[in-house]
Amino acid sequence: MPCVDGGANGASAQTSPVHGPAGATVVLRISAADDHSKNSHECQAEYELVITAAGGSSATTSLLISDDDFGRKLAVRLDGFSQDGKRILGILSERGKHSSTVLFEYDITDGSVQLIDLNKTFAHIAIPKCSAALEAIGTTETDRIVLEQTSTPKCGTNTRWLLNPATAKVEQLGRGTSFLSLFQQKDDGR
Repeated sequence: MPCVDGGANGASAQTSPVHGPAGATVVLRISAADDHSKNSHECQAEYELVITAAGGSSATTSLLISDDDFGRKLAVRLDGFSQDGKRILGILSERGKHSSTVLFEYDITDGSVQLIDLNKTFAHIAIPKCSAALEAIGTTETDRIVLEQTSTPKCGTNTRWLLNPATAKVEQLGRGTSFLSLFQQKDDGR
């Protein structure tokens, strides 16, 4: 969605609900509005995770608030849960004068959020003038995150990466390296 001021209630969008292995349901929500700053006229975007426990209680966690140009494109993707249901992974991205792609990792057990700037992490790997999309597709037993990079055909093949969340360092996923795919069940049963 574009970052615009939607009036008194702002503008908002959200992902389809994703169900975890322990029965929790999560939605990733984004809202935008004028930042009401006296010194600038920019658009504020807020990214929130709404988690509904198996018992029905609900909690909202703010993941990130950004303030930048009006009209920039805002996007969210909820990639899924770790197989043990303790971690939720997804991507927040903004396209405009100051583009950003941020991986979030939310830990259900302690409520902590880790944000990793994927533009910075992959800066030394990116091919100039090639666009690539990143998606979290799994985790390893050592708590690393498996990312899949899809590129346009002229820029090379799709590649999988191991991301160490503690250091934000990546390395190419070696052949034969095993990982657990993310758990992701949507409302339509997929």
